Amino acid sequence: MRLMNQLGIILVFALAGEIFARFFPAGLPASVMGMLFLFAALGIKALKPRHIAECSDFLSGIMAFFFLPAVAAVIQNFHLVLPVLWQLVFIAVVCTFITFFASYGTVRALRVLQKHVLQKRVSEKSVSEKREK
Repeated sequence: MRLMNQLGIILVFALAGEIFARFFPAGLPASVMGMLFLFAALGIKALKPRHIAECSDFLSGIMAFFFLPAVAAVIQNFHLVLPVLWQLVFIAVVCTFITFFASYGTVRALRVLQKHVLQKRVSEKSVSEKREK
C-alpha cells in the first residue's frame, strides 16, 4: 500500500505539471514541469525523500521497460532511420566524448575548489588558535 501512496504523490506532481502546462504555456513539456515541481517540493523540504523513496527506487529499477515502445517503433520504422544511421552514430560518439570531457573538467575543477576551501579553513583555524594563545 505504501508503494501506491508514493506513486500517488509522484502522480500528483505530474498532474500539477500537466495543469500548469495547459493553462500557462511556458515552453517546457508538462512532464518536465511536474519534475520541476517535485524538485522544488523536495528542495524547500515540503516533501521529504523518504515519502517517495521506495516508489522512485522501484521505477528506476524498471526504467528500461519504459523504453520498449520507443525501441519497438524504431525497429518497426528502421527503413526511415537507415539513411541517416551513420549521422546518428556520429552524433552519439561525439556527444559521448563531449560528455566525458565535460564531466572530467567539472570533477577536476571541483577537486581544486575543495582543496582551496580546505586550505583556507585550515589557515583560518590556525590563525584563530594563535590569537587565543
